[in-house]
Amino acid sequence: MVNVQVTRRYIAALIFLSGMVCAEAVPAAENDACAVIEAAEQRLECYDKQAALAQVQEIKRNDEYLESPLKKRIESEKKISILGDFIIVPHRPTYIMPVTYQQDVNTEPYIQAYGAQAEQVDKAEFKYQISFKVPLWLDIADKDMSLWFGYTQLSLWQIYNTDNSSPFRETNYEPELMLVFDTDFKLFGMNNTFITIGFDHQSNGQTKPLSRSWNRLYANFVLETKNVVMFVKPWLRLPEDDDDDDNPDIEDYMGYGELSMYFKNENRITGIRLWNNLDSENNRTSIQLDWNFPIGSGFKGYVQYFNGYGETLVDYNYRNKRIGFGVMLTDWF
Repeated sequence: MVNVQVTRRYIAALIFLSGMVCAEAVPAAENDACAVIEAAEQRLECYDKQAALAQVQEIKRNDEYLESPLKKRIESEKKISILGDFIIVPHRPTYIMPVTYQQDVNTEPYIQAYGAQAEQVDKAEFKYQISFKVPLWLDIADKDMSLWFGYTQLSLWQIYNTDNSSPFRETNYEPELMLVFDTDFKLFGMNNTFITIGFDHQSNGQTKPLSRSWNRLYANFVLETKNVVMFVKPWLRLPEDDDDDDNPDIEDYMGYGELSMYFKNENRITGIRLWNNLDSENNRTSIQLDWNFPIGSGFKGYVQYFNGYGETLVDYNYRNKRIGFGVMLTDWF
């Protein structure tokens, strides 16, 4: 009996240290084969081997799970939130771009609102985005589920247009309510770490004829590897009364969802956002390219290129091309 116990410990330790080599060498089906081994000692060794392999695979799975960059960020946010009653944490990226330049300005809405003054709109603008969220309920019913409130504000500021008193040309306000489910399975070779079900309201706070707004229900599937994060985000617009709908054709331009991918290379992150209206006859695709890089302690340089529809709500049906340079304060991960 002593020899059997020593052998069991030795085999378990050897397999545990062998890691991936052992995990690949022994198929899962061998677990069923243990029961047909007649010799008691060999059968016991077989079961010990399977138990050790299961432990190795669990450790490997947990390591991959924790290596996911966005998962690390979310777990740290939860720990911080538990320490306080009301904690604000980053949501989407927060950035300021003092210098942006667009190829053309969508003057039609402003001609309707202000007449000839629309000609004074500059192509150079200050663009910034502020985004944060707060936890409303963590670990709902002791499950891996949490409720969050998020807020994002995007503004275009005609700061260089001193002849026209440097007005804010457009500001979009976007509160959302998010129910987040922690998940743990693989899809396309990536870890699916979160699924979010949310309600999103976006508006520009203007009166007619500049007023724009819409409400959406969405699902957001987060897929990750160690250096890549992908968001697959389909949405469904909630209908409005015809009299209240300032942009009834917004889905023809903004489509029915968004695909985003972010690639991390050391301290540099490259991102791409895509949305499409899925209309084969009158197809419209929009793209945003992001690149940020460290420039100092806690700061990152930021370059953004946009080509498409819906950069802001007032331009939802206008193809805009813009490049901007600035500083990113908070990122996805």
